[in-house]
Amino acid sequence: MPILKFSIPSDSEILKDINNSSNSLKFIGLGSVCQNIKETIYIRMIKFNNEDFIKKVIYKKKGIVWDFKSVEVVNF
Repeated sequence: MPILKFSIPSDSEILKDINNSSNSLKFIGLGSVCQNIKETIYIRMIKFNNEDFIKKVIYKKKGIVWDFKSVEVVNF
């Protein structure tokens, strides 16, 4: 079943959820949505200016609302 249309977390919502106003950060590329039968996940890549690695912000869809899940280091 294809994804028809739904909203995704905005950049301002992501900034609020990670609650790290002391560091400036850069959003990398566009976010991506991964969907299977049991869940829908939204991933957005970020990089803090004072760090040398990239992190991903993960949201999980619960009903019609996106629930902030975690911030994890990306392992390439």
